[in-house]
Amino acid sequence: MTPYQVITTQAELLTFCQYAQQFSYLALDTEFIRTRTYYARLGLLQVRVENTLVLIDPLANIDLTPFWQLLKDPALTIVIHAGGEDYEILAQQMGEVPTAIIDTQIAAAFAGRGDALGYAALVEQYTQVELDKSQSRTDWLQRPLKPEQLDYAAADVHYLYEIYPQLLAELSPDKLALVQAESEEQVRRRAESVPAHWLYLFFGNAWQCNQQQLAVLRELLQWRLQRAQYSDIPLGFVAKEHTLLELARRCPQSITQLRSIPDLSPVTIRYGGERLLAVIEQGLAATELPEPLQRLTDMSGYKAAYQQMKQWVQHTATELGISPGLVASRRQINDVIHWEWQVPSRAKAELVAPDLYRSWRGAKLKVLIEDLLQRDR
Repeated sequence: MTPYQVITTQAELLTFCQYAQQFSYLALDTEFIRTRTYYARLGLLQVRVENTLVLIDPLANIDLTPFWQLLKDPALTIVIHAGGEDYEILAQQMGEVPTAIIDTQIAAAFAGRGDALGYAALVEQYTQVELDKSQSRTDWLQRPLKPEQLDYAAADVHYLYEIYPQLLAELSPDKLALVQAESEEQVRRRAESVPAHWLYLFFGNAWQCNQQQLAVLRELLQWRLQRAQYSDIPLGFVAKEHTLLELARRCPQSITQLRSIPDLSPVTIRYGGERLLAVIEQGLAATELPEPLQRLTDMSGYKAAYQQMKQWVQHTATELGISPGLVASRRQINDVIHWEWQVPSRAKAELVAPDLYRSWRGAKLKVLIEDLLQRDR
């Protein structure tokens, strides 16, 4: 494996960034911890350019601005594998996510190597090397990191840098354009968020609530998000999904009644119970009630619409020479049906459109889907 340097000083970081500017691409990975916090904690940055591999220590009291500026260079392609959570932490640290990204998980899928291929499987396919994953549960915020932990982290970009050009060679120009578009789309998705007052529209079992209960659920979801962000704890630590649903449906009016709600934390009741009751009361007092929601599969015309869209997905996949799952999953088809049949117009003005209306998918499917779903309503 390429020898690596652990960067812990400003001078070392600047030297590396100046060196990396000469090249057309770099391989990047991040290590972070997010088990008990709302916001991820960055523990390590791994980067390889040519025969230089560095592990940048973000806990070493250095200013990472030069590195973030390097990543913003549109002439520099950033190669990353399955970068969903990496994009979130980059956005958190940089204030934005670089757009010149190629995700090798996406590239492997479009090259016919397998959908959602993990990094270890990718490495084994291309190099016949079986990675040691024994350090995957490392606490990346601990210091010092052990040599075996650093080796594990370095391997994530060592092989990635070598596999990338091989993957490119397997992609036709048309497929490469799709990979670039899909990588950019994945980055955009991670940078987007649903305004808090519309979260109830995407809550899995919201259809079980009547309009007044939906108004309560609307307030509860905003409360949970605000509390999680303020206290920097995971959403589930504030209240789990089924707990919120019970709160919305039963609308407790006292601390005693709150204690009867399944899995509502005693800590939340003790320190936030009065506030929670006020949130529920606010929902009960709402005069502008949400429109009723239905379970999609119970809606008139759902099955026929779904089957027609599935046929279009299959046709598009055949045309592009890719698997249907890369065009649309069941969830993505349901998302666009939900969008057309249940999301209010005023909400659409504040929300991002579903996947099948965007990017390369939208170019192929949007007009067909809109005509089908709007005609059926």
